[in-house]
Amino acid sequence: MSLTEKLTLEEIRRKRPSKYAGLEEGVISLGLAESDFEMPKEVKEAMISAILEGRYHYEMDGVVEFLEAAMDKLSRFNGISAGKEEILPTVGAMNGIWLAYRILLKPGDHVIVVTPSYPALIGRPKSLQAEVTEAKVRKDGHLDLAVIEKAVSSRTRMITICNPNNPTGTVYTKDELEQLAEIAIRHDLYVLSDELYENLTYDGRKHVSIASLPGMRERAITLFGFTKTYGMSGLRIGYVVAEREIIRKMKDENTGIVIHPGTVEQIGAAAALKKCDYYIDFLKNYLEKVRNRLVAMLSETPGVTISPPEGAFFAFPNLIPLFENDKDAVEYLLKEARVLVHGGSGFGEGGAGHVRINFCSPLEIIEEAANRIRSALIKRHDAIGLKNKSLGNIV
Repeated sequence: MSLTEKLTLEEIRRKRPSKYAGLEEGVISLGLAESDFEMPKEVKEAMISAILEGRYHYEMDGVVEFLEAAMDKLSRFNGISAGKEEILPTVGAMNGIWLAYRILLKPGDHVIVVTPSYPALIGRPKSLQAEVTEAKVRKDGHLDLAVIEKAVSSRTRMITICNPNNPTGTVYTKDELEQLAEIAIRHDLYVLSDELYENLTYDGRKHVSIASLPGMRERAITLFGFTKTYGMSGLRIGYVVAEREIIRKMKDENTGIVIHPGTVEQIGAAAALKKCDYYIDFLKNYLEKVRNRLVAMLSETPGVTISPPEGAFFAFPNLIPLFENDKDAVEYLLKEARVLVHGGSGFGEGGAGHVRINFCSPLEIIEEAANRIRSALIKRHDAIGLKNKSLGNIV
């Protein structure tokens, strides 16, 4: 199997219009969190068969084979035992994020969000008139449990995490999740866990779902999706796992807005869960090689601090020695390197000074982008050195 077959930059630009929207010819986009690889053929075949068989009508309670496939996968991979009434198919993960906050929060409630993190996890509670405290991670990207504990107040309702983390690529260990669970149980809090990158962990690391830990099954709301691992971004399909009464309320809320996610999409997602473990294995092994090459190239660049991400498909280098802020860094790299990346400050406190680089692309494209970035940053480093030397002579 070859995920990279015939994946040229020109073809990727054509097939991923949002990722390349507004960018000039020749620019490489490593910004939007989208896979450049084709979805598994089994997913395509399942959806085509469903359409040809006329199976594209309402299935209000969820597509049975999708719910059953999710139950099996949750038990097999996540260590979570869940019945059909504890799983809600959603229109992508964003639908699940909104539902979780909508159902569990009221104006004046307090949410602790571990940051940096996916922006919607930080911003959505604020739109519901809830207060948000950002608990910055440690320098290594892992949970600062003392900071989280200190942030808990009498109004705190929930702690939110993203694991593996977007944008840092950190994979939280079982030990630190157990300590987080202890805080949640002791203070009677919910934990919202975004686990979209669950399958992408490197160097032998194992993903741990906090819902699988003792005492957390009733208070964890876990978000899963297919956009990242399976390259199914435009199909907008995901699912939430939670205690049945929470799922019932979410379903009632969702019915009045989207009715339910597409039947055909759920059929495709079921095929992904049942038939595509081989795809995950191949993609993870491939991306680990891409990660290693990208980190090696950027590590040799003066002024850049970077650690190998433990999971997901993002590198998150600190460029603050070279720029006053990450906005300037993004603008400079787009102009000088013709590579689009995302500024770290958009992911909350702790992200400032960093840029997020999406490396879910063929190795050849990442190598080209890394060469461009490296050359541009060396030029920037040398220019800063000459400026400082000049100022020193004046003094």
